[in-house]
Amino acid sequence: MFRRRLVGLLLGALFVATSARAQEQGQATHGLTFERAIELARRQAPELATARARIEEARGGIDAASVWRFNPQLQASAGPRSNGADTTVDWSVGARQWFELGGQRGDRIAAARAGVDAVEAQREDIERLLLREVGLAFVQALYWERRVELARENLRIVESVARVARRRHEVGDTGGLEESVASLSFARSQIDEARALAALGQVEGRLKILLGFKAGAEVDPQGDLRQLGAPPAAIQEGVDTRPDLRALDAEVQQAKSEIALGQAERVPDIRLGAGYSREEGADILQGSLALSIPLFDHGQGTAAVARARSGRIEAELRGAERRAAVEVETASRASRQLSAAARMFEERGLVTLVRSEDVAAASYEAGAMPLGELLAIRRELVQAKLDYAGLLLGAATAQVELRASIGAWK
Repeated sequence: MFRRRLVGLLLGALFVATSARAQEQGQATHGLTFERAIELARRQAPELATARARIEEARGGIDAASVWRFNPQLQASAGPRSNGADTTVDWSVGARQWFELGGQRGDRIAAARAGVDAVEAQREDIERLLLREVGLAFVQALYWERRVELARENLRIVESVARVARRRHEVGDTGGLEESVASLSFARSQIDEARALAALGQVEGRLKILLGFKAGAEVDPQGDLRQLGAPPAAIQEGVDTRPDLRALDAEVQQAKSEIALGQAERVPDIRLGAGYSREEGADILQGSLALSIPLFDHGQGTAAVARARSGRIEAELRGAERRAAVEVETASRASRQLSAAARMFEERGLVTLVRSEDVAAASYEAGAMPLGELLAIRRELVQAKLDYAGLLLGAATAQVELRASIGAWK
């Protein structure tokens, strides 16, 4: 009996250890730099897999357009011929083929190829916008990591202040109100930490979705928000290569090919054929020629629809070009201004900030500063740190927006 219980306990412990190990493996932590996040998004984001499949679908249109529009027509007939006395069998066979003389097949192929170019550019634009979302989520994650650090740093300082207030109250230097206010400030700092942790978790969840991670995975964004917000040494600010503009331009070319296709239908199609028949014992060989007369339908409907579509896309392209230029200009200006503001604060404010924290804490502990004044100073110092973190976030966000507006992710 004891042996069976021992074996059962050992098997149970082994099962628990195996389950714990499997859970740890299922919740692997992925350390991410900005470049690594961009690489993973390109490689495994679900949206890009769908976009690549659309390209293959569009390429099938080229194969469809390359096929000859008309199939050969074969015809055969047979029947008896009777003249009262004798009965003979007459029969005939023939083949006919229609040919397009206006170059419609080439226009269809050109339209299909332009469609493929448009879909390929659209895939690149989906990637551009996806990488923008990944970049924004990444810098926001670094920001909220910084907010968590600031909240914990403030929590440690407020906890120290609360201990001093408690000690001073115990020795009779202050009343109970000061200790209560210090305890309340400590509780509010705990709330700030909880909010920052919740916001960080939300941003990391968004990042996991964008990168195609499973539910059990954990991400650990790593990087310097200040470095990500610094303007690069050299970047070409232009919109000539933006994929959304190239996609619209390809759609314009596709519509123009469809206009040409409609206009080509004005040219009559020709049908050539040959037949062999036997009638009343005589062999008959014939050729045939037929023309389609584009009297009512001569492609005017196809050309009109394509012409209207071309005009609409060209107007959309002009608007997109203006919008893209404004996006580049706005992001570039914001990047320069926020980066300059962050550098100015680093040069003038950070040293004063650290010195003010030390002086205020020492003054209160020595009894030279009342608690209310200390808490007011603490609020200003914490707000200054938050403002600096916000500047870094703004500069990094502007850099992501600038890269997205230019399409410079390589």
